[in-house]
Amino acid sequence: MIFVFDIDGTICFDGVKIADDILSALTALEKHGHQLVFASARPVRDMLPLLANFPENFLIGGNGSIVRKNGQIEIVKAIGNSDFEWLRKFVISGNLDYLVDTDWDYALKNQHDEITNINQKIDQNHLAKNISLNEIAQAIKFNILNFSGDEVAFNKLNVEIIRHENTKSLDITAKNINKYTTFRRYFPSENYIAFGNDANDVKLLKHAAYSVAIGDNPALNFADEHLSALIMTQFLKEKKWQK
Repeated sequence: MIFVFDIDGTICFDGVKIADDILSALTALEKHGHQLVFASARPVRDMLPLLANFPENFLIGGNGSIVRKNGQIEIVKAIGNSDFEWLRKFVISGNLDYLVDTDWDYALKNQHDEITNINQKIDQNHLAKNISLNEIAQAIKFNILNFSGDEVAFNKLNVEIIRHENTKSLDITAKNINKYTTFRRYFPSENYIAFGNDANDVKLLKHAAYSVAIGDNPALNFADEHLSALIMTQFLKEKKWQK
């Protein structure tokens, strides 16, 4: 069976490290012959520090915009040039905070990290460069941070938008790019078990053979199983997945 795990808020709860007991449970799943896939809003670059124990696993990053397959990073689909240019002008003219990812480098302006709490999660291994928006030729994901406006202004764009109310931010990718569509691109017909905690996990969990929601996000009320973070390890170890 394929297990697809969201990272932040699902198997990593401090944004910096996956706890040893959860790592142990994940490793046990692999020993039982299951395949582990990890999916995240983070780009692949920022998934690597958390997943050093899984150097060969398939990774879905940037809400589906980028993957690691057989050790190589591939862009699934970037935001269109005209859409990116519109977004670039929008945040500059409004003096808005943003995080924009390329396949490796990024552009970050975040004046209110007490709200978003993401700065410590970005490029933990100091592998990339924080460049200017003008230096970005191809963006895979455009986050508008600390944004309280509505989405009407974005209706003209050919993009996918996920709003995070808790951090007042928008995650923007190319149209029809999300964790589920990218999973299906590389795993066209396989059944899978999905774990997630946030709005960007909805489609992935809805199409799973078995879905597990961590926490109490109402967007995931449909999930087959609901767990608190405290019993995640116990659940992974006690469930007789090998059957």
